[in-house]
Amino acid sequence: MELGDIIGKRIKSKREELGITQKEFSERVGVSASAINQFEKGEKKPSPDVLTRIAEELGVSTDYLLGASDEENLFVSEHVAAAFRDFKSLSPADRKIILSNIEFLKSKAKRKEK
Repeated sequence: MELGDIIGKRIKSKREELGITQKEFSERVGVSASAINQFEKGEKKPSPDVLTRIAEELGVSTDYLLGASDEENLFVSEHVAAAFRDFKSLSPADRKIILSNIEFLKSKAKRKEK
């Protein structure tokens, strides 16, 4: 898959997930609706400046749009990696508490989804 296709597929997927039309999205990003259409079809690649604005509007990282990462939010990815590095230095008792809290929060999130 070519870079333009990856970018286009990810833009379209996130835009649709957010329930935004191409026209509305183009206005938010500051480009024409036809440009958004061309990006999504992989016919044209956005400039770095436009790619940054698209990523901000979609709430994802530019790395995600470029296919360099499958993690949509780079900020979360970096914090998770840092947390796991710190996790290693904790005592077994502290690790157990953290894992227990994670399980609690996961079950709480599942209850909210229902």
